[in-house]
Amino acid sequence: MATQILNGIYQLKVPIPNSPLENTNVYLLQGDKNYTLIDTGWDSKTAFNSLNRQLAEVGIGFRDIAQIIVTHAHFDHYGLTEKIKQVSDAKILMHNAEKTVLRSRYAVDKKFLDEVVIWFRRNGVPERMLTAVHGPISGFGKTLPAQPDVLLNGDETISSGDFNLKVIWTPGHSPGHICLYEPERKVLFSGDHVLPSITPNVSLPPNPTGNPLGDYIKSLLTVQKLAVELVLPGHENTFNNLSKRVDEIIYHHEKRSVEILKAMKHQEMTAYQIANLVTWMPEQGGVKHDDLSPIAKLAAVGETLAHLKDMSAENKVASVDHDDIVNYRDI
Repeated sequence: MATQILNGIYQLKVPIPNSPLENTNVYLLQGDKNYTLIDTGWDSKTAFNSLNRQLAEVGIGFRDIAQIIVTHAHFDHYGLTEKIKQVSDAKILMHNAEKTVLRSRYAVDKKFLDEVVIWFRRNGVPERMLTAVHGPISGFGKTLPAQPDVLLNGDETISSGDFNLKVIWTPGHSPGHICLYEPERKVLFSGDHVLPSITPNVSLPPNPTGNPLGDYIKSLLTVQKLAVELVLPGHENTFNNLSKRVDEIIYHHEKRSVEILKAMKHQEMTAYQIANLVTWMPEQGGVKHDDLSPIAKLAAVGETLAHLKDMSAENKVASVDHDDIVNYRDI
């Protein structure tokens, strides 16, 4: 059901199949004549029909949407963009850095899958687990989805009627993730950057060139400085105390870094071995690595690597290759 959050802002909960998240929060902003959509939801018939039905509750259809602003290109936020583009002719706006995500997640070929397998193998993942790479990745895009009409870099202002949305580049969860800030109403559309009770996955990808966790923490501090009274996240429920939530997320990552250092005990270990000693999903009471699903185990290794990369930048850990396997040791 479409929920009016503020005058001219609606939240549309679009279902995600077979996911504990259940829904993606899509937001609809009223314009002078047309409307703006923030994210679109998962690409499924159920999700498309749900979105169509909720738009009708507001009294509009897809043809009334003039622009789609994408917080990031993950499947649950970008999936329906092409279908909506076809029935609305809306312009797609997305950060420039997110083009790499479109190529790596949607137009997947054997070369890319092989690179991912080699990456996890080099970081100690057992052969029996590497087949999990193929399931969630190779089952998706065979061709590139709808391409953005407008590429953003951050600091732009996007207007929709009386709303003026400032684009804030917030890399970490995804390289081109953006938040949208409406200063007059003190509202932040946070995507997956800040969620009310869970923390988004921040992983180190194959062939890394940056520091995703370091970028993520800096991005959190950037939005924490904003005068925000209401946060509209990509999942879960709306919330108010942005600054407190940012502090909680930063503390969560600090605790995880401490846990990783304690697990190493001055021994050389692979990222997979370290991930096995870390407590996952602490907001749900804690889950052992062995009890995670196969794809969640790989995500945990990716997040462990993001922590190790960040700690390497702070000269807390060092890496060394042994027979093409990467090992880490605390300094």
